Amino acid sequence: MIRGSGMHEVRFYDTVDDELLKFAVIISQSNGKWVFCKHKERDTYEVPGGHREAGEVIFETAKRELQEETGAIKFEIKPICVYSVTGKTRVNDTGEETFGLLCFAEITEFAKELHSEMEKVVPMDDLPENWTYPLIQPKLIEKYLQVKNNSIIGATVTVTVDRPLGSYHPEYKDMYYPINYGYIEGVMAPDGEEQDAYILGVNEPVKKFTGKIIAIVYRKDDIEEKWVVVPEGVTFSKEEIRRQIHFQEQYFDSEIVM
Repeated sequence: MIRGSGMHEVRFYDTVDDELLKFAVIISQSNGKWVFCKHKERDTYEVPGGHREAGEVIFETAKRELQEETGAIKFEIKPICVYSVTGKTRVNDTGEETFGLLCFAEITEFAKELHSEMEKVVPMDDLPENWTYPLIQPKLIEKYLQVKNNSIIGATVTVTVDRPLGSYHPEYKDMYYPINYGYIEGVMAPDGEEQDAYILGVNEPVKKFTGKIIAIVYRKDDIEEKWVVVPEGVTFSKEEIRRQIHFQEQYFDSEIVM
């Protein structure tokens, strides 16, 4: 895959020869927020990452850079894919294609002070407007979201229904549930609670339901996201989904991804 803009091209690979990997970039979140760094000498924001040291395993580079630049103490990190950049950048004055490992980390605890070139770590609900690497890092985040969506959509899950069809919201008494709504036990959502799910295609109240995820509902003005679960072999269009979840999503700026 190639994503180009101006004099830069960003490519993605499943794997390359290990000796080609010179950088690691770690897209990070904490408590449902994106984690960005501000360098002491810049007024822009960037995803944590940096150069591989001599003799260093590239995944160890990712963990070290995450700890140094964000002060992360407790975190879970995993590789996503290999990326490359062709074109001159702050860290590549030749413009030749350079390769790096793209990772994702969920940070649960930070050190009280940073001991690096970074001035501060900034949690954000939305992506920044003033990027240090505006032609590169937004494309890396786009790739991460694509991989994340692909790993969720199509998966089979069991929903515990705490708001069955025909019930009302426990706090907002005028909100009626025309569909079953619940959560997936043990799966944590970006807001730190168990993942919520709409159940479509089931026309009677149920206590539990096992089905397939066909869509993710992202709320642009909230850190929550909802999964849409249906019976095996059943599908709905975006417009059909939007219509059935309107009773609740009408209060948010939502986007449906399938």
